[in-house]
Amino acid sequence: MTKPFQQASDLCVKYGEDFVARLFQHMFYGWVYSGEDCFVMATEENRECLLRQNLNEKSLIEPNLNNLDKDTWFIYVYAGNLKRVLELIPHRRKFVAFRRDMGKIKVYEMEKLLDKLERL
Repeated sequence: MTKPFQQASDLCVKYGEDFVARLFQHMFYGWVYSGEDCFVMATEENRECLLRQNLNEKSLIEPNLNNLDKDTWFIYVYAGNLKRVLELIPHRRKFVAFRRDMGKIKVYEMEKLLDKLERL
């Protein structure tokens, strides 16, 4: 069985991303967790800015480019159990955001998503 770290790496490569470069960027500017159960790279963002931007590299990984509140965890990539990923996040934010297959960003209220996952 493929480990979550390798699954996340394979996903980045599939979409033409340099996994190692992204990993180092998230280690410096964001948050990374790697375990047997899941893998995640995430940054804290402002929800409104996140939804308005075109997701270029700088906008998601440079620290504090604006003075707006960081109210959203943007999950750049994860593999494994999503509920576990959300439980591991170092501190709560109001929102959590993802983009599936490098498409449009989807934003969810973090507590509502956790509640929904709990019922599954």
